[in-house]
Amino acid sequence: MSEALPGWYPDPAGTPGRFRYWDGSQWSTATTNDPRQIPLVESTQAASTRFAGSGSAGKASRKRRLAVIIGVLAVVLTTVAAVAFGGGLRQIINTSAPTSTPSRLGDSSPTPTATPTKSPSTSPTPKALVRCPKGDPTVRASHPIDGRVYGGNLSFEEQPTFEPAAIEQRFSFAYDVLQQSVPVSQNPPWIAQLAVGQLRGKDGFVNDPRNTVESLVKCVITGHMYSPYLPTRTDIRSEGLSISGHSGWLIDSEITVDRPDLQVKGDHVIFIVVRDRNDWGFFFGAVPIGNAQLDAVLAATIRGLRAS
Repeated sequence: MSEALPGWYPDPAGTPGRFRYWDGSQWSTATTNDPRQIPLVESTQAASTRFAGSGSAGKASRKRRLAVIIGVLAVVLTTVAAVAFGGGLRQIINTSAPTSTPSRLGDSSPTPTATPTKSPSTSPTPKALVRCPKGDPTVRASHPIDGRVYGGNLSFEEQPTFEPAAIEQRFSFAYDVLQQSVPVSQNPPWIAQLAVGQLRGKDGFVNDPRNTVESLVKCVITGHMYSPYLPTRTDIRSEGLSISGHSGWLIDSEITVDRPDLQVKGDHVIFIVVRDRNDWGFFFGAVPIGNAQLDAVLAATIRGLRAS
């Protein structure tokens, strides 16, 4: 993975109001005054990563064609599954923990664990998932500069072993998104991520915390990071929580992907949402399944979450 993630950045030529696309290894010739758009040439690459492209132009071209084919197949499979399950999220939930008493984070609470609970779910099925809206993750609110990574009303302590915080455009349904990442596999590439941002009530995120976090899960799994790789979601636990006095919900899952050549089988993922007046702050953390060192970083990050 390159030092900077693919995306639109202020034009290094210094043209006022223009943005130039960085594809992860070099600057594109494409510029725009609207950094929300995805350029036609790079769109398949952006749509396929949790991976970052590399290699010769011929290899890149073949990869882009393959990504397009896989993406089309994923859309077809998602549509079929949506019809079969009444419009629900395309996922397979193998295990799920019962809803528990809300825990409190940001106040020396116990570290979330990643030990699966094999008992069947006693929680009701979420009522209404939000249709993933078009947000703008590049829109940034005013935040302190104090060694923490801020997004929405949530923040976590900057992790020194990860790359510097940067905007993550693949959370296309959200706002004010900032994340840290670190490469964990080079061929094919794969990254671990820690991200915070905002979900807005005006976009439909108006339900209770559990339904809101389920909508967040749906938008991530069916979005650019996982959907081309036929993800399978296995829930470890789903429970209410409180961070700095703000109520919310946590879902702890494993997301495996159909990618035999990948050095990891998928991610251990934590999704969190907390109230932010009429909106929601969210946290997304993903580390490779079975990586104890990065799991410890994820747990420490969650322990240090704060809400304002």
